[in-house]
Amino acid sequence: MEDKIFRALIELFTIFNRPDRDQKLIASAGVHLEAAAFRVLVGIGHLHSASVGELADRMGRNYSSVSRQIDKLEAAGLVRSYPSSEDSRIRVSELTDRGQEINSLIQTARQRVMRE
Repeated sequence: MEDKIFRALIELFTIFNRPDRDQKLIASAGVHLEAAAFRVLVGIGHLHSASVGELADRMGRNYSSVSRQIDKLEAAGLVRSYPSSEDSRIRVSELTDRGQEINSLIQTARQRVMRE
Protein backbone atom coordinates (compact mmCIF):
# COMPACT_ATOMS: atom_id res chain seq x y z
CA MET A 1 0.00 0.00 0.00
CA GLU A 2 2.76 2.49 0.91
CA ASP A 3 4.45 1.85 -2.41
CA LYS A 4 1.22 2.67 -4.30
CA ILE A 5 0.79 5.88 -2.36
CA PHE A 6 4.41 6.87 -2.97
CA ARG A 7 4.08 6.17 -6.72
CA ALA A 8 0.83 8.17 -6.87
CA LEU A 9 2.51 11.11 -5.13
CA ILE A 10 5.45 11.00 -7.55
CA GLU A 11 3.02 10.89 -10.49
CA LEU A 12 1.11 13.91 -9.16
CA PHE A 13 4.33 15.79 -8.48
CA THR A 14 5.52 15.05 -12.02
CA ILE A 15 2.26 16.25 -13.55
CA PHE A 16 2.25 19.49 -11.58
CA ASN A 17 5.93 20.17 -12.18
CA ARG A 18 5.91 19.97 -15.98
CA PRO A 19 6.93 23.19 -17.76
CA ASP A 20 4.52 22.51 -20.64
CA ARG A 21 1.68 22.48 -18.13
CA ASP A 22 2.76 25.90 -16.88
CA GLN A 23 2.85 27.24 -20.44
CA LYS A 24 -0.65 25.88 -21.06
CA LEU A 25 -1.95 27.58 -17.91
CA ILE A 26 -0.25 30.87 -18.81
CA ALA A 27 -1.77 30.79 -22.29
CA SER A 28 -5.18 29.69 -21.05
CA ALA A 29 -5.23 32.48 -18.46
CA GLY A 30 -4.27 35.01 -21.13
CA VAL A 31 -1.42 36.43 -19.07
CA HIS A 32 2.12 37.27 -20.10
CA LEU A 33 4.60 35.75 -17.67
CA GLU A 34 7.83 33.83 -18.02
CA ALA A 35 7.58 30.30 -16.63
CA ALA A 36 9.96 31.05 -13.75
CA ALA A 37 8.07 34.22 -12.78
CA PHE A 38 4.78 32.34 -13.09
CA ARG A 39 5.86 29.79 -10.47
CA VAL A 40 7.00 32.50 -8.07
CA LEU A 41 3.78 34.49 -8.51
CA VAL A 42 1.66 31.38 -7.90
CA GLY A 43 3.81 30.46 -4.89
CA ILE A 44 3.36 33.88 -3.32
CA GLY A 45 -0.36 33.72 -4.06
CA HIS A 46 -0.64 30.33 -2.39
CA LEU A 47 1.24 31.43 0.73
CA HIS A 48 -0.28 34.97 0.78
CA SER A 49 3.10 36.34 1.79
CA ALA A 50 6.48 34.66 1.74
CA SER A 51 10.15 35.32 2.15
CA VAL A 52 12.57 34.69 -0.69
CA GLY A 53 14.15 31.86 1.28
CA GLU A 54 10.82 30.18 1.99
CA LEU A 55 9.84 30.33 -1.68
CA ALA A 56 13.24 29.04 -2.80
CA ASP A 57 13.00 26.10 -0.39
CA ARG A 58 9.46 25.20 -1.44
CA MET A 59 10.26 25.50 -5.14
CA GLY A 60 13.60 23.73 -5.02
CA ARG A 61 15.29 26.78 -6.54
CA ASN A 62 18.21 28.83 -5.33
CA TYR A 63 17.71 32.06 -3.42
CA SER A 64 19.17 34.33 -6.11
CA SER A 65 16.95 32.88 -8.88
CA VAL A 66 13.81 33.44 -6.84
CA SER A 67 14.98 36.91 -5.80
CA ARG A 68 15.48 37.88 -9.48
CA GLN A 69 11.98 36.69 -10.34
CA ILE A 70 10.50 38.67 -7.45
CA ASP A 71 12.35 41.75 -8.70
CA LYS A 72 10.80 41.23 -12.16
CA LEU A 73 7.34 40.76 -10.66
CA GLU A 74 7.79 43.91 -8.57
CA ALA A 75 8.84 45.90 -11.65
CA ALA A 76 5.69 44.64 -13.39
CA GLY A 77 3.56 45.81 -10.45
CA LEU A 78 2.42 42.31 -9.50
CA VAL A 79 4.32 41.94 -6.22
CA ARG A 80 5.36 44.25 -3.41
CA SER A 81 8.15 43.44 -0.98
CA TYR A 82 9.03 44.79 2.44
CA PRO A 83 11.31 43.88 5.35
CA SER A 84 9.96 41.25 7.73
CA SER A 85 8.65 42.58 11.02
CA GLU A 86 10.53 39.77 12.77
CA ASP A 87 13.89 40.23 11.03
CA SER A 88 14.56 43.25 8.81
CA ARG A 89 17.21 41.30 6.86
CA ILE A 90 14.43 39.08 5.47
CA ARG A 91 12.44 40.37 2.50
CA VAL A 92 8.77 39.34 2.48
CA SER A 93 6.72 39.53 -0.70
CA GLU A 94 2.99 39.58 -1.31
CA LEU A 95 0.79 40.06 -4.35
CA THR A 96 -0.47 43.51 -5.25
CA ASP A 97 -4.10 43.94 -6.27
CA ARG A 98 -3.02 43.44 -9.90
CA GLY A 99 -1.01 40.37 -8.90
CA GLN A 100 -4.08 38.96 -7.17
CA GLU A 101 -6.12 39.54 -10.34
CA ILE A 102 -3.51 37.68 -12.40
CA ASN A 103 -3.40 34.87 -9.83
CA SER A 104 -7.19 34.63 -9.96
CA LEU A 105 -7.07 34.32 -13.76
CA ILE A 106 -4.50 31.55 -13.38
CA GLN A 107 -6.63 29.72 -10.79
CA THR A 108 -9.67 29.91 -13.07
CA ALA A 109 -7.60 28.61 -16.00
CA ARG A 110 -6.22 25.80 -13.79
CA GLN A 111 -9.74 24.70 -12.88
CA ARG A 112 -10.80 24.80 -16.53
CA VAL A 113 -7.73 22.81 -17.66
CA MET A 114 -8.21 20.24 -14.88
CA ARG A 115 -11.84 19.71 -15.93
CA GLU A 116 -10.69 19.10 -19.50
